Amino acid sequence: MSTASKRGADFVCLPEYLPTGSIPEQCKKLAEPIPGHVINTLERIAEENCIYIATSILEKADDRIYNTAILIDSGGKLLTKYRKIHLFMDEQAHISHGREYAIADTKFGKVGLMLCYDAVFPEVSRMLALQGVDIIFMPANWPDPFLPQWKLATRARALDNQIWIVAANRVGADNKFTYFGRSHIVNPYGCSVIGCGDKEEVLVTNVDGKINEEFKQIVNFLKDRQPEIYV
Repeated sequence: MSTASKRGADFVCLPEYLPTGSIPEQCKKLAEPIPGHVINTLERIAEENCIYIATSILEKADDRIYNTAILIDSGGKLLTKYRKIHLFMDEQAHISHGREYAIADTKFGKVGLMLCYDAVFPEVSRMLALQGVDIIFMPANWPDPFLPQWKLATRARALDNQIWIVAANRVGADNKFTYFGRSHIVNPYGCSVIGCGDKEEVLVTNVDGKINEEFKQIVNFLKDRQPEIYV
């Protein structure tokens, strides 16, 4: 986080399951409440570096476990959290589905959250777009052999809704998957404007909200929708 902050970043998006990696069978052992130790630590780091942080952790809430995305502001305050709606493979046996979307107003615009497998389903990004988000942060643990689908899904969701998508993917491997990284930022035209390789790295770029509106002045996808005839 300090590296990104020193390079002038206002937001940092980190991969899904930040402190643990994806280990659904151990989620009861690894999960913690929100707020808890991990959130408190991230809040301190955000405040020290004057930077927003988006990532996800395993959340324990009553008798349920969730894969929960969080957004912490540059003052060290938890702004919002989002419990993953679409659970991937083994997650379904150990983790509960979320039921609500998450949006936060920031000084840089309206921000939404989604997680990894959510990108395959157009509904999450569309619901966020209909509520006026300018940018979606998407932490992920997206594995091999699905690199083409990673590129396609993230770019499609940005284009579908004429918004920015910041997609941060894990690198390395666990006992089940290898993760290819390739984190990238996609503009409202569905074009990747900056991207990482398959190793850990920090890249910084400018996300210009004016591009969203300039595109919509040409053609506005949300305005041209015909929801009354959708089934």
